[in-house]
Amino acid sequence: MPHNTPPKSSTTKVKTSQFTPHGVVDLWMEGRLMHYQATGPFNTELVDCLAIAQRDYLLATQPTGAWASVCTVIGNAMSSPEGIARYAEIMSAPKPANMIPVATAFVIAPGVEGGRIMAPLFTKVFADIGRPFKIFETMADAQRWAQTMLDEAGAK
Repeated sequence: MPHNTPPKSSTTKVKTSQFTPHGVVDLWMEGRLMHYQATGPFNTELVDCLAIAQRDYLLATQPTGAWASVCTVIGNAMSSPEGIARYAEIMSAPKPANMIPVATAFVIAPGVEGGRIMAPLFTKVFADIGRPFKIFETMADAQRWAQTMLDEAGAK
C-alpha cells in the first residue's frame, strides 16, 4: 500500500562543514508525531546538520495542524557545551508556525550514558523558548503525554 509521506530523513544526508558530525539523528513523521532517533554523543556540526535535515523534511511534508515531537536518545546523550549552546540558538530562532511542534518529549532510558547530566540542559533549552517539554524513560509514556498535549492544542 503506497503512502504519500516522504521517507525518513537523516543527518547523514547533510554536510554543513569540513568537520565530521558526531552522532546521527534520523527523523520521520507518524500521524501527528515527528519522531527523532538520536544516537550520540553530539557536537555542533551534528546540531547544524539536524537543523537542515529537519527544515528540509518539514518543507517536504508541509504539516498542517498541531503536531508534537518525540526524540529517543540512543546510547549516549552527551553534547559538548558548544553543541548544547548551538542547539539552544537554533531552537530559539524564529520559524514558520507549521514548523513548530506544540510540545516535545525526549525518551532517555536509564542506561543512556550522560542522560542525567544532559536532562537539565535539555529542559532549560525548552523552558527558554516556552515549549512544553518532558523527559520520559519509555516511548509509551512519551507518546501518551504527547497525545495529551495534542488534544489540549486541538481544544484551544
